[in-house]
Amino acid sequence: MYLIRRTLKTKPNKAWDTAALLTTICEAYEKNGRNKATIYISQGLPGDPDVAYAEWTQDVIEPNWFSNVPESVRTNAAKVREITESNTVEFFEIVTIEKLTERGLR
Repeated sequence: MYLIRRTLKTKPNKAWDTAALLTTICEAYEKNGRNKATIYISQGLPGDPDVAYAEWTQDVIEPNWFSNVPESVRTNAAKVREITESNTVEFFEIVTIEKLTERGLR
């Protein structure tokens, strides 16, 4: 299983707006079967201000074919691009007891 995190550096004071759009985007993917996402923001205190995040788990990492992207995601993704400066995606393999045992580490 994998944890996938999308990080979006927003324009000043747009973290909440970005988080609202990310929530809508992730809900559309969840209706198509994706696991529930957690949306959160960084406002500073300490940390980087004006950053929004979405993260979810997936059993496997697969391409997100354009034909499988809901129309509402395309519309809202365009809105996200207008209020963000950059975005990245990170992929993490989740460590389980089974995986540790398989590797002789447990």
